[in-house]
Amino acid sequence: MTSEPTTSTRPSAAGLRGSLAGIVAIAATYVYFLLFAQFAFLDLLQERLGSAPAVERAMAAMGLTGLCASLGVAVVLKTRRSRRWLAAGFAACAATAVAAPAVSGTWATMTMAALIGFFTAVLTVALATGLRDLVRGRWYGLAVGLGTGLAYLVCNVPPIFEGTAALRGAVAALACLAGLAAVLIPSSGSAPSSPVVPTRALTQRDYQGLGFVSLILSFLALIWLDSAAFAVIQETMALKGSTWGTAPQKLAIGVTHFLAAVAAGWLIDRGFFRSLLIAAFCLFSVSFTVLGAQDLLGEAGLLILTGPIYAVGISLYSVALVAYPAYRRDEVGLVPRRWRAGIVYGVAGWLGSALGVGMAQNLHHIPRPFLWITGLLLVAGWALARNGRLAAAVKAHAVTLACGAAGVAVYAVLPAVAATSAAGGPELSTVTRGRRVYIQEGCINCHSQYVRPRTDDVEYWGPHRPPDPGDQPPLYGNRRQGPDLTNVGLRRDHKWQRLHLIEPRRVSPASRMPSYGYLFADGETRGDDLVAYLDSLGSSAPRLASTIPPAIAPGSEVEDR
Repeated sequence: MTSEPTTSTRPSAAGLRGSLAGIVAIAATYVYFLLFAQFAFLDLLQERLGSAPAVERAMAAMGLTGLCASLGVAVVLKTRRSRRWLAAGFAACAATAVAAPAVSGTWATMTMAALIGFFTAVLTVALATGLRDLVRGRWYGLAVGLGTGLAYLVCNVPPIFEGTAALRGAVAALACLAGLAAVLIPSSGSAPSSPVVPTRALTQRDYQGLGFVSLILSFLALIWLDSAAFAVIQETMALKGSTWGTAPQKLAIGVTHFLAAVAAGWLIDRGFFRSLLIAAFCLFSVSFTVLGAQDLLGEAGLLILTGPIYAVGISLYSVALVAYPAYRRDEVGLVPRRWRAGIVYGVAGWLGSALGVGMAQNLHHIPRPFLWITGLLLVAGWALARNGRLAAAVKAHAVTLACGAAGVAVYAVLPAVAATSAAGGPELSTVTRGRRVYIQEGCINCHSQYVRPRTDDVEYWGPHRPPDPGDQPPLYGNRRQGPDLTNVGLRRDHKWQRLHLIEPRRVSPASRMPSYGYLFADGETRGDDLVAYLDSLGSSAPRLASTIPPAIAPGSEVEDR
């Protein structure tokens, strides 16, 4: 550990005012990335390109460009000129947020995706490289926490979170303009531009050799984990309803993000860093485990806590991610700040996000071994950084380790408790279990179960039936990208349903549905349960043989819509 000068343990108003440019720049960068580059632009891609493969290619172009640009900027960026690069990044990102909704056509959209990836990389790497020059006070961590927390709070305001892609793009553009103004307008106040600041949370060992590699891998694992979990939650209506389902929930999540981020920044200033990453992992493990036992715990009211618990974990590691590259200034023998920023946001950020989203799209869950490996990696990195002073570190961070042990215990024990309780309860029918699979896998996002009366729906999908008030939750559907399933049990037999779920394009070449073959893996019963549920749909309605027109006979183009 390096020796630190005696400092006040309370932040001063003057110090935070001196850091205002840094706080605004952090908040603006995160708002642009979270609100537009990560979500609003994805909605635009789905609207403009339609097919899943085209959207995936555009996202791949954005991710690959972002990865290459992050490393490329690290090569050419001069630390003393990072403010100029940051201003250019804000201006370019504001332009993309405004222009993207007006872009149409495959090649134009793909080009826009690449530009967004490129300019986002410029913005994030320049910010992380020069952040010490923007945060002029002694309370570096707290300033980072305030900026990060404000961004999450803004992004979770319900009218913005639920707004159109164009609205979210406009908000992101305004945020970038605010960041541009903060960077270009000279700061006022008497705080020195290069103050003596505490650096006890991270030592020189954390910026060289195995210490540096362990932190990069830790951030990579956490971003991978977070991206996969959020994608699964947003695609699964039952999980989304338990976390970001209602406007009050979204606002509560935003406030939780803000408070947790401020607390994380304050803890960094008090000498904590790696323990924040371990705490974030433990909170992830607990929240994911509780969400996995939603059928058992839903009636106990515990699911409502998982969203805030998950949000606290996100804020803890996000503040650490922003603070890390510039926490220590350039010193002989340490990885330079520009390379710290380029590698952290290129490898851990872009690559971690891509791997996480890919895991969600292909597995639709987070494998338990991946969680264990992540936890071991974080603990190993934490122990490595102590360099022989493990006993003293254990004593100093006893509370963190105790919380970690509790998180691991919940993660390990709760599934077994859930399985035991479920075994002792009433046995569910195959159809009931299949309905739960239908909800958990997010089928409601692409399929409706509502034939609108006095419309062409009746000709295509069969007679209208009033919704059953006993169906909770009702499965009307969010949109109809695939066929309506109200009477699908009368149109398809169970053999066709099974094959279609495993290999959609084998029976419907034009289908855009992903494969759900993992539901039929050895030892799995969820696939057969889902087929039983689909077979049951329409069983109480009149036979449709005479009402289904030839245009939507099995295998036709309309049936695949």
